[in-house]
Amino acid sequence: MNNERINNKGMTLPELVLAVLMLTAFTAITVMVTEFTSRFFRPLNEEAKEEYISSNKEFSDVLNHHSQINNAFDSIIEILSEPGIDKNFILNLECSSLPSLEWSIPSIDSSAIPKSYKICIKATSLTESNYSELANSDGKPGIYILYSKPENGVTINATPARRIFCRPKPFCKL
Repeated sequence: MNNERINNKGMTLPELVLAVLMLTAFTAITVMVTEFTSRFFRPLNEEAKEEYISSNKEFSDVLNHHSQINNAFDSIIEILSEPGIDKNFILNLECSSLPSLEWSIPSIDSSAIPKSYKICIKATSLTESNYSELANSDGKPGIYILYSKPENGVTINATPARRIFCRPKPFCKL
């Protein structure tokens, strides 16, 4: 066995330079990959980008809008599915951004619908019979579509939502 003593006093200058260069290269590659992948998380809609840059506001949250709209839909359906509401009243409703005022829905407030949406109602081909026919079990209830329509068209920040309901409620079968 050799009794040689190893003297290890750290890195030499060339090793230190090589280590610093490797650290710099690793950091540069990490930054480039991060910048590249962050492009995919930016908005795809050019109008939304320009609007965001010019207004310096946060993008609207589609999930929150849909939650808000669905809560309003629940209140609207609860009122409109009652047998005391005339079917002609429903057929004459026009799209509205303020259904609480224009449709006289007392259970929702004026901020129930996000500003960029309108709420509309449309009858389907399964039309509602007159109340006298319904009471005699000869008629059929009506099926209606309640939907939200983005005022500026469908974008990354505004998508439509819809709900189908039956009325009058006592004559609808599950």
